[in-house]
Amino acid sequence: MDGSSHDHAFEYDAKRQRELEAYGVAFLRFSNEEVKKNMFSVLLVIEETVSELSK
Repeated sequence: MDGSSHDHAFEYDAKRQRELEAYGVAFLRFSNEEVKKNMFSVLLVIEETVSELSK
């Protein structure tokens, strides 16, 4: 979940994400607003992504 603390650390976050993706880690990003106001849709995206990655 990307909150306001990530607004000023974009380069650091992007570098760290690339390093982790090199090990096969997949990222899903959701805003605070999405999680707080649309949790059902967030959960659907997570479930669909897990299903796709499991194939």
